[in-house]
Amino acid sequence: MLYPLSDILLLGVIMTLGSIIQGAVGFASGLLGVPLLVLCGFSLPEAAIINLVSTSVQNFTGTWKLWEHVRLNEMVLPTAIRLVTIPLGTYAVWMVDQRVGLPQIKQLVGVLLLVIVSLLWGCQVQRRERLNLFWQSLAFSTSGFLLGFASMGGAPLVLYVNALTWSVARARAFLFFCSAVGQPLGAWFLWWKFRDEFFTPACSTLVVLPAIFAGLWIGLHLGSRLSLALFRRLTIGLIAATAIAAICAPFF
Repeated sequence: MLYPLSDILLLGVIMTLGSIIQGAVGFASGLLGVPLLVLCGFSLPEAAIINLVSTSVQNFTGTWKLWEHVRLNEMVLPTAIRLVTIPLGTYAVWMVDQRVGLPQIKQLVGVLLLVIVSLLWGCQVQRRERLNLFWQSLAFSTSGFLLGFASMGGAPLVLYVNALTWSVARARAFLFFCSAVGQPLGAWFLWWKFRDEFFTPACSTLVVLPAIFAGLWIGLHLGSRLSLALFRRLTIGLIAATAIAAICAPFF
């Protein structure tokens, strides 16, 4: 039911580091944790399950801490679109795991991240209070798909909030809320597709929850001190670094 102690300690270190980053900027635990777990020998479904358990704790706690910045009328459309597209991502990761070897999976994760960071870097639109329906639909549907695929639905939402004139606190609250709402359905689909593999990574992650909470507490305090410019640089830089590491790792 549990991994060996060495594997539990490894995933604990990775997800605690991810928790610090998640607390600070409102995302990126999956962008960092999933590729690193895969690079360390965990399967992509195992990494997705570990990350989902960890980020569920992070996102619900972050939403609670930043509740005063949550505007519920802004949450209806992203929540609805993401919930519809999560199953597509879950089916895709099941197909990939059945047909593609581990080195190719590592590079696939890296390519996905590189596409995301290219969008973040290339779509330098004039920031405004609200984007039109097309861009909202694209961001939220991509987010739902990636959440189902590898529990990494935060990056398209970062593209969305970085195009807006919101404060750092409002952006972080939006990211925490959207991620928290989608995760129960994401967990159900992962269990449905990978029920034989689900409980070992899930239970092993529960063992290291105290460390994950400690990392989140540190990250939330760091995030309250971020300027808007630094917030935007950090979010893009985190995606780029993780993408490059994931793509290059199989060659070594």
